[in-house]
Amino acid sequence: MGVSVDNVCAIVVTHNPDDELVTRIGRLSNQFPAIYIVDNASSRLGLIASGRVHVRRNDTNIGVGGALNQGLSDARADGYAWAVTFDQDSEPSEMLLETMLAQASQLGTPPFLLGANYWDVHRARLACKVKAGDDAPIPRTTLITSGMLLPIQFAMDIGGFREDYFIDSIDHEFCLRAARHGARVAMTSKPLMQHAIGGDVLSRHWARALATAHPPLRKYYMVRNVIWTIRLHGAAYPLWALRQGLRLVAEALGMLAFREQRKERLAAFVKGVRDGLFRSSHG
Repeated sequence: MGVSVDNVCAIVVTHNPDDELVTRIGRLSNQFPAIYIVDNASSRLGLIASGRVHVRRNDTNIGVGGALNQGLSDARADGYAWAVTFDQDSEPSEMLLETMLAQASQLGTPPFLLGANYWDVHRARLACKVKAGDDAPIPRTTLITSGMLLPIQFAMDIGGFREDYFIDSIDHEFCLRAARHGARVAMTSKPLMQHAIGGDVLSRHWARALATAHPPLRKYYMVRNVIWTIRLHGAAYPLWALRQGLRLVAEALGMLAFREQRKERLAAFVKGVRDGLFRSSHG
């Protein structure tokens, strides 16, 4: 089934969002017929179900993958065939859906995944550079979760998002698995969001070259899940796997370069490497 404004919804995963979430949801509700918010045990959400906005509240934090799968299930039950998934802090443009639908029409017959190109706030650049005058979707290997247009039934047929990943590399693994099941993966040629990749960036210069200052637990999931994904899909996507391996080296160098929580971050990194290599990825 092709995607249209009548059969596509938005899914937003939240966990202790900032006060601007209401504004972002309002911008989405002006574009989408329905918004499914799946909240992972926030102490304060500031949103209630009303009109186009549906809210599911989890008593515990089940992770990004589990929450996305709940959103997909709720949307499918209400008859939606397509969804665009969002992080709670992404700033969508007012033309996001209209532009995505126009670009999706250029991709032909589903299945396909289409990501929204975005301005990376931390790195002060576009996620994907576009040649002047190029209006076609840009082929990509993977996309980030936020701003990803996907066919709901296809996503669920291939197993949905990996719930055991909990937070990091869920988007990369899903895209690689979708591609191996025949989906095309592309990104819009037009920027449609503002989004901040990573945690508290130590400096823009170092952010480009080395690591961001994620807390130790987040660092653990980053490392473990990258290795799991390489184990699962590296043979099919060797260049992607090589880039991810180099990213891990950069993360390690970044931790050595900065003192804050160095011991804790290094311990989490080593544990992530160990579990990534020697624990089953259930793939």
